[in-house]
Amino acid sequence: MTRKKENEPNENTEPTEEQPVQNPEIPEGASAEPGDELEALRAESNDLLNRLQRVSADYMNYQKRVQRDITQAKTFANEQLMKELLGVIDDMERALDAARANNNENDPLMKGMQMVHDNFLQVLGKFGLEKIEAEGQPFDPEMHSALMQQPTDEVPPQTVVQVAQNGYRLKDRTIRPASVIVSTSPEAE
Repeated sequence: MTRKKENEPNENTEPTEEQPVQNPEIPEGASAEPGDELEALRAESNDLLNRLQRVSADYMNYQKRVQRDITQAKTFANEQLMKELLGVIDDMERALDAARANNNENDPLMKGMQMVHDNFLQVLGKFGLEKIEAEGQPFDPEMHSALMQQPTDEVPPQTVVQVAQNGYRLKDRTIRPASVIVSTSPEAE
């Protein structure tokens, strides 16, 4: 006589409440209608596709942003060095102004200083440094820093009449604005 296992259902017995009838072809929780199941799968597929497209777009934007940051870092890598060298340029220009006031234009020392100054600016120019031309230009807060206003009727109001300290740009970025005196109308007094 063979003994039946306790968990094995008896062929002659009907399922009880403890043993629900399950159809192995339909997963639990799914509708018995094939059309409903197909629509649910399509909706899930569309949702996953939309999420994948959003993640893909976010990743492409991230790549572009990182590439732009790398390019900008390479472009402006010398910015701090250029800012430090601006003090040297200012000193050279002050020395040249003093030499012009006290010496003849044909003085070989003054000519040599002028050549060194010009060559220095030319070398820095190869790396993107350029002087901001301010005198006679309309005041622009992006490129100029106003020290004071001077009433005059010789130029239109809000025009740079004098440069106290030259300003410089590095590849379209102002690294030091020009310190300037700006005109106002004489009636403004």
